[in-house]
Amino acid sequence: MSHESTVVDQALQLTRDMLGAGQAQEWERLAALEAQREPLLRREHSADEVYQLGEILACDRELRALVRQARDEAAAQWQRENGRARAISAYAQA
Repeated sequence: MSHESTVVDQALQLTRDMLGAGQAQEWERLAALEAQREPLLRREHSADEVYQLGEILACDRELRALVRQARDEAAAQWQRENGRARAISAYAQA
């Protein structure tokens, strides 16, 4: 196995770990793993490694969906809490 394949294998494993962290909503762990993976992906890769990079991209698409969903859920919860606080404030002033 060449050094370059080892680098892509490491990047793929980090990507899988990132996906697991995203599915578990472990956002700090996800960010730490992404920071480890970043330099591995910035290297030049051979044509033989394209299939592995394709899997990395597929995982990244799923991660973006998970992060977007979590962000939307957090925004909705914030709006609910903000609305509840306004209602309590209005009731207290009545």
